Amino acid sequence: MDAAQVTSSAQKSILIITEKFDPHADHVIRTFKTDGIAFYRLNTNDFHAEIKVEASSAAASIVFEDPQGRVHRFPDDTRCVWYRKPVNPNPPQSVTDPTARGLILAETLELLAYLSVERRVPWFNNPDDNRYSQRKFPQILLARELGLRVPRTLITNDPARVRAFYREIEGRLLCKSMKEQGFRDEKDGYFIFSRKVAPEEFEQHADQVAYCPTLFQEYVEKAFELRITVIGDELFCCRINSQTAKGAETDWRRIDPSQVEHEMMSLPAEIEAKLRRMLTHYGLRYGAFDMIVTPQGEYVFLELNPNGQWLWMELMTGAKMTDAIVRMLTT
Repeated sequence: MDAAQVTSSAQKSILIITEKFDPHADHVIRTFKTDGIAFYRLNTNDFHAEIKVEASSAAASIVFEDPQGRVHRFPDDTRCVWYRKPVNPNPPQSVTDPTARGLILAETLELLAYLSVERRVPWFNNPDDNRYSQRKFPQILLARELGLRVPRTLITNDPARVRAFYREIEGRLLCKSMKEQGFRDEKDGYFIFSRKVAPEEFEQHADQVAYCPTLFQEYVEKAFELRITVIGDELFCCRINSQTAKGAETDWRRIDPSQVEHEMMSLPAEIEAKLRRMLTHYGLRYGAFDMIVTPQGEYVFLELNPNGQWLWMELMTGAKMTDAIVRMLTT
């Protein structure tokens, strides 16, 4: 195959960058196969063992070949890129030295990062845009600028400042991570949930804020929560009745989602317009927003996940989100 040959638009494939265990990609790929839509799935797990790669200045392309001999030339063969949930590639098992493994991983990630520089093909979403848009505090500032209500928020490593904030919000304090979703030790893995801080716990640990800048927010009472997923030109608003499920009141992710009632609902046009303006600001075509609705009916912005999950809502509500993903990638 001539790597320099330009593929016609009719022959181009949707490049899916993900991992081996990705039910979201599996659902969409089933539709691709039924509808005869060309795609190339690039799983990053065992990249070194399963993918041959060549980046040539002569061909001005990056060529991937899988164990079955299927070839994808980026960007020539690429209709668009669906950047799903790739994981870090595993360095070859034969390399056991930790320093060498770290170097191999860094070089491989750098090669894969070259893809995101190519903007002549559509991305859903470009990982550089994802990284830019996922920062929680700038999101809060942008949402407020767009006219959305946001919780009062403080990030500090000053115990005196957080004590003053605690008094300002009359003890309704929520603590959440800025970036890390969890951590591991030698025994197990742990997920970091958003959590209310009880008065006695606050008094016991407030001085430890000096060790690390910490994100605090005013806890806003909820009637229910919303997961709002924008897929190209389509929007799906799912009401999550977290206040009726024991254990889900502060962070519904603490329990199995199947134990929390989900239902699709409409979103006020003025709220939708502001969320779409946020996506436009970040250059995103896909985004999952978390909001709450207060007992008084006011909508409060919490955060934007530019690459958030959606399949569980489709399975629980029947919303045709897979079909919307296919439409986004093919139109």
